[in-house]
Amino acid sequence: MKRLSPCRRTSAFTLFEIIIVMSIMMLIVGIGYASFSFFEDEDPFEKPVQQLSQMSKFSLNTAVIQHRGMLIAFSEEGFGVVGSTATGMGSFTVPKNVQIMIKRWQGKGWEKAEGQVWRFGEQGICEPLKVRFEIKNGGTREVTYNALTGGTMD
Repeated sequence: MKRLSPCRRTSAFTLFEIIIVMSIMMLIVGIGYASFSFFEDEDPFEKPVQQLSQMSKFSLNTAVIQHRGMLIAFSEEGFGVVGSTATGMGSFTVPKNVQIMIKRWQGKGWEKAEGQVWRFGEQGICEPLKVRFEIKNGGTREVTYNALTGGTMD
């Protein structure tokens, strides 16, 4: 009969060894994430699209609550809610290399947005509209706005 030794040691990792390995792995992952985060390209259209969406929802809601029509006017520099004193809704300036084009419902095609207005009725409906943001080097993004919510449909 074999006798078991009380000092018999099994092959396993200690808690200390596991903690050291996990710490080294976390350090490597952290350095890798930080170095690759510089490669992320920001979407140049994200901010103008978000701002126009916020303004359209604000204009639609304000038109219904105050029982008066609201307008978003487009200019060469950007766009804004006409007559609004709300923070962030007055105007938004697009970057110099971004051009805005609009396509109205039953319109013939894309038109420059400069000098045009988007109407929001007090009954809670706005004109359905497509907006195209173009960068002069060739990038575009088209956004369709819902007539009932003022929000994007994309």
